[in-house]
This record gives sequence, structure tokens and C-alpha cells, in this order.
Amino acid sequence: MSKQIGKCLCGSIEVECDELPKGAAACYCEDCQKASGGGPSFNLVIPDEKIRIVKGTPCVYKLQAESGNFLERLFCSTCGTAICSKLSSRTVWKAGLFSHVKDIEVAINVWASRSNKLFRVDTDKQTFEKGR
Repeated sequence: MSKQIGKCLCGSIEVECDELPKGAAACYCEDCQKASGGGPSFNLVIPDEKIRIVKGTPCVYKLQAESGNFLERLFCSTCGTAICSKLSSRTVWKAGLFSHVKDIEVAINVWASRSNKLFRVDTDKQTFEKGR
């Protein structure tokens, strides 16, 4: 895949990615379930030098995750769309920003021990009961 543009629901925030990964990480932690509306969040791990915000300025919500690590959740202040989560070790971008999400598969599941009955974990994929 070549350069991709991702957008929030209202279009106020745009990100440009040099190349989308083929696999996503599904996170079932309780924070992600709240942010996503009940199911997992589908995250793309993309090196910082390959993705950038090119339009708008997202709001930041800082919290301490169940793992004990601190993270920042970036989101659009107009429509509430989640943009990315900045962890101490990496930034994960929300797969739903990109129209090519149909070409991306779940490659790994994290915090599967926190999953609920709204969404079944595909245990055929690499699965971690807690974080990775």
C-alpha cells in the first residue's frame, strides 16, 4: 500500500501515513473498551517517522493504564474520534481512521483476559492475556 490519509469522523483531524501495516493489534483492556464503545480497540503500530498529523490539533487525555504505565489518548475535540494512544514505548494509531481498514487483519490480541461477550477474541491469532 502507498501513502494513506486517515481522517476523524468530521474531517477536522487528518493523518498521513507512508505505509499502513497489514496487521493490527486488538486491545481488550477496560480503557480501550470504554473508548471504543464496548469492544476492543484496533491499533496500528506505525513508526513515528512514517506517520504524522497534517491537519488539526487533537485534544489529549492523560491517564494511568491498568498496566501501571502512563499514556496519552489523542482525540478530535469536535467529533470525539480516537486518533492514537501514546505509550511510553510507542504510539498506536486507530485503524478506523483509514479507509483501507478493510485490508487490515488482526495480528495480535492483548489484554484478552479483559474481553467481554460483545466481541469474541480470535485465539487463532497470537494472544496475550495481559499486555505484551
